[in-house]
Amino acid sequence: MSLFIQIDRFYKLATGTPLLKQLEALRPQFAAAAQAVYDEWDASDEIDGDAEVGQGGICHLIADKILDVVASNLPDLNMTTISSSHEVHVYVVVGETTVNDEGDKDEDYYLIDIRPHVYETGGGYTWKKIPDVAFTPDDITIDWAEALELDEDGNIREIY
Repeated sequence: MSLFIQIDRFYKLATGTPLLKQLEALRPQFAAAAQAVYDEWDASDEIDGDAEVGQGGICHLIADKILDVVASNLPDLNMTTISSSHEVHVYVVVGETTVNDEGDKDEDYYLIDIRPHVYETGGGYTWKKIPDVAFTPDDITIDWAEALELDEDGNIREIY
């Protein structure tokens, strides 16, 4: 990552762009959405786990609900879920790419996540529910993210 990108990242996080402030204001809704998913997760069957996710975790379901909150409140953003290849975990990236009159791009993108250790233990595709978790807005991570790659129509390119 170039020094200029690092400086821009630090500046955006330190000063709080309008988009970052809007996302931070949604933290209570993100926590409530995650809580609903967590509360429905019944991993009590020691052999088969949950009827929907088996012995797997719920990060992908939480990410989908976070996307729903963003789409309901900030529908004009570019947004997607990302499946991390270095850890078996799914999170959200949202943001916007704007172009000024001189043709310069401004890309303002953020990762939104609840780290899995907050609500589950394990790894890979085998997770166990941590009992009695109550999500709070402080459990929501919002951090700078690389811009999503868009096609000529402004749609998100497939990520492989």
